[in-house]
Amino acid sequence: MNLSILKRVFCGMAAGFLIVASLPIFAAAGAKVKIDDTKYFQIGMGFRGSVSLNENNATDPGEDSFDPGLDDLRLYTVSQIHKNIQVEFNTQTQTGNVNLLDGVAKIDFGAFDLWVGRQLPPSDRANLDGPYYLNAAWSFPIVQSFGNLGISAGRDDGVAIHGDVQGGKFKWAYGVFEGVTGGADLDDNVKHTARIDFALGDPEPGFYTGSTYFGAKKLTTLGLIFQHENDSVGSAADQGDFNGFGADLLVERTLGNGAVVDIEGAVYNWDTDDKADGAILQGDSFLVLASYLMPNKTSIGGIQGQFQPYCRYQGYNRDMTNTSGSRGYIDRTEAGINYVIDGFNAKITALWYVDTDQHNEVDKNTAMLAMQFQL
Repeated sequence: MNLSILKRVFCGMAAGFLIVASLPIFAAAGAKVKIDDTKYFQIGMGFRGSVSLNENNATDPGEDSFDPGLDDLRLYTVSQIHKNIQVEFNTQTQTGNVNLLDGVAKIDFGAFDLWVGRQLPPSDRANLDGPYYLNAAWSFPIVQSFGNLGISAGRDDGVAIHGDVQGGKFKWAYGVFEGVTGGADLDDNVKHTARIDFALGDPEPGFYTGSTYFGAKKLTTLGLIFQHENDSVGSAADQGDFNGFGADLLVERTLGNGAVVDIEGAVYNWDTDDKADGAILQGDSFLVLASYLMPNKTSIGGIQGQFQPYCRYQGYNRDMTNTSGSRGYIDRTEAGINYVIDGFNAKITALWYVDTDQHNEVDKNTAMLAMQFQL
């Protein structure tokens, strides 16, 4: 990577960081309109934006690209129309297009919940985190493919049931979804999805997940995932079944000095019946992440926050070629630091090292400054 360009970018990043740090911060609460004792309407928003320098990414081969962008803009709404019934409607804006993210009715039957509509199917922790609730890392894992057989952003149309036991010490979820349409799927087969969680430390109640609690919990949680869909990969003339397996583990501990350490790992196996497919590659993949939330707050421009350095490694052993011709082992190593202002609601991320090694293809390094805010 051109070091002079890199120095200029980091100087710009530092200036941008100081400008943002001087802005006022508002409490992350979201607006809630109470209709009566059981009915309300709530609205919120989420913003993720970044500026990055990417090696070997310009139109001119071998040149770097400078890429500012709106990574994600979301509008969240929840309408409670009965003490046991909610309707969630969320949108996502990327590259100027507004799309439906979630449109789901949720019914609480006590022992279990029934969700109907567009939603996140039971899947791995990263998918249930979504980009806003990943721990430390800015980008979604490149080794995760559970969301590739849905509509977009890991969502799909379907029906799911899930429940907690002992306040979240054990959780289960199962769903039936549309899955792949067209292509190899001539018979309109459904996708079966399932996940179970074992909380060996503090419980994690609820369907959605977050990959850190910033020291509020002592965690050791293991999750197991399975997904299956007949005739969903390959082509109409050469069909194959998809089977996805995964396991993820999150460990969080608060040290004696108040610092918070998180260790996260996940392993996956993707089986496409030896059929080439453009959405997913047959093979095995994994990730490991470690973060350290420093105990003391620092004030920058009047805004108090905690620094959180982290590192993450991902590997994907692709054992066959997909329709774009990619195969072999790909890995990504990254290191960065967050300035955590208000948990997942306000943080700034500086990635100083991202190296993607595609083996026999062009390597790509990235430097980035990114910001995430939610209300």
